[in-house]
Amino acid sequence: MSDADTPGEPQDELPTKSQAKREMQELRDLASALSGLPEERIHQLPASPAFIEQLLVIRTLADGEPQRRQIHYLGRQILEEDEQALRRAVAGQTAGTTEHTRRLHMAERWRERLIHEGKPALTEFMGRYPQSDGQHLRQLIRNAANQSGNGDRNSPRRRLFRYLRERIDEGEQV
Repeated sequence: MSDADTPGEPQDELPTKSQAKREMQELRDLASALSGLPEERIHQLPASPAFIEQLLVIRTLADGEPQRRQIHYLGRQILEEDEQALRRAVAGQTAGTTEHTRRLHMAERWRERLIHEGKPALTEFMGRYPQSDGQHLRQLIRNAANQSGNGDRNSPRRRLFRYLRERIDEGEQV
């Protein structure tokens, strides 16, 4: 009897058939959630170009069986991608999740800091999110600082918030 065959000791067991089915269903659910993201977000996913292309194919397929087969295919393909990074990308876009809420609060804090602290906060933000357009960001900050009241849906403060949220989402997915 070898050391691995001694009774009473746990061995590296293969998952049961039911467990394997549950895991594959989770991957299919992830593939379905990924396919529901806006096209611009799909292009930003931390995945191979071939995977992103197959994700976009779903939009061209007829509802029903063709889409179901494509989701099954993508579920298997996720095994070759960074599954956790893809899960974070979906969580960051799904309203009500803790990740989504965390990013919203982060954007709110940055907006207030950028408006009230000025250049030191801008330098720190640009250091953390180098993909940001500094000139555009300075203009948004200036407009938001000059705004009186909360305004409408397209107010300068909201435009600044949306811009910050997009940069934070891009930076967090890397």
